[in-house]
Amino acid sequence: MSELASGSSAQRHEFDVVVVGAGPVGENAADYAHRAGLSVVMVEAELVGGECSYWACMPSKALLRTGHAAAALRRLPGTTAEFDPAAVLARRDSFTHNWDDTSQVEWAEGAGITVLRGHARLAGERTVVVGDETLTARQAVVVCTGSTPVTPPVPGLDTVRTWSSREATSAK
Repeated sequence: MSELASGSSAQRHEFDVVVVGAGPVGENAADYAHRAGLSVVMVEAELVGGECSYWACMPSKALLRTGHAAAALRRLPGTTAEFDPAAVLARRDSFTHNWDDTSQVEWAEGAGITVLRGHARLAGERTVVVGDETLTARQAVVVCTGSTPVTPPVPGLDTVRTWSSREATSAK
C-alpha cells in the first residue's frame, strides 16, 4: 500500500489502472498493466488470490487428490487404501496458507502493484471509491469481481442446509 496514505481524512490518488478484485483475473490484469509500464492499484475486500486460491480451485483439488489416489489404489487387486482425514485437511490448509494472503500481497507489492483493502464502488467515469480513498484511473478501471455461488431453484432445496464451495472447502 505504498502510494496510499492511511489516515482518517479523505484521500485522492491517481493511477493509470484501477483493478477492482484481486482474484486470478484481477491479478493477471494488474500484472499485465504493470509490465506495460502503467501504475496499478488492486482493490480487494477479502483475500488477494480470490475464490480460486482459498475456497474453490486450489483447496478443492487438494481435497480431491487423496480420494482419487485412494480409489485408484483400491482398484488394484490385493491392495487397500486408508487415509487420515486430519492429514487431508492439513494438506488443504497448506495449499490455502491457512487462508492467509500475505504471500500474494507480497508478490503484488514486490512487483510494484499497490494493494488496497476494502469494498470498491464505482463513483463516476474512471473513479472508484474505497472507504475514504478516491481512486482516479488515468487509463482504465478493470472490474474483476468474480462470482458468487447461488442455490438453484429446485423445489425443496430451500428447506435443507446446503454448502457453497466456501463451506465445502473450508470445513474442519
